[in-house]
Amino acid sequence: MPRVGFRLSTVSGLLALVCLLNISCSSEKYYPVKGKVLLNDQPLANATVAFHPKGANDLKTTTSTGVTKEDGTFTLTTGGKEGAPAGEYIVTIICSETVGVKKGEIATGPPETVDKLKGMYSDKSKSKITVTLVAGENNLEPFKLK
Repeated sequence: MPRVGFRLSTVSGLLALVCLLNISCSSEKYYPVKGKVLLNDQPLANATVAFHPKGANDLKTTTSTGVTKEDGTFTLTTGGKEGAPAGEYIVTIICSETVGVKKGEIATGPPETVDKLKGMYSDKSKSKITVTLVAGENNLEPFKLK
C-alpha cells in the first residue's frame, strides 16, 4: 500500500507562509485624522467626509470616512478602526438633508433627501480636494467650501 503524507518541513513551510500573508494583510497602520468642514465660513454639521486612496482599485479598497459634528469637526475611521493609513487621498463630501413633506401631504415612504452641496463635492473623479496623510497624528486644515 502506498504511503500518503506530507513531509513535516513542507507542512511547516506552508503554515509559515499562511501566517506571514495574514500578518502582512492585517498589519496596515492607521493614524489619527482630525479635520473640519466649513461652508461659507460656517461649520457644516452632519456631512459625510470620505477619503478615497489615490490610484486604488475601488473593489479592493476600504474608504476612510467620518461625519461632521455641529462644530464641523470630524475624525476618520477605516473599516471600523480609528484613523486611516498614510498616503494620498481624494476627498468627497456629501451633506444630506431631508426634503420636507408639503403641508397636507401624507408621507408614504422613507423621507427623501438631497445633497445640500448640490453634488459639487460628491464625485471623486471631479473632486479638487486632495490630502496627504502622514504616519503620526494628522490635524488637517479646514476644508472651506463655497
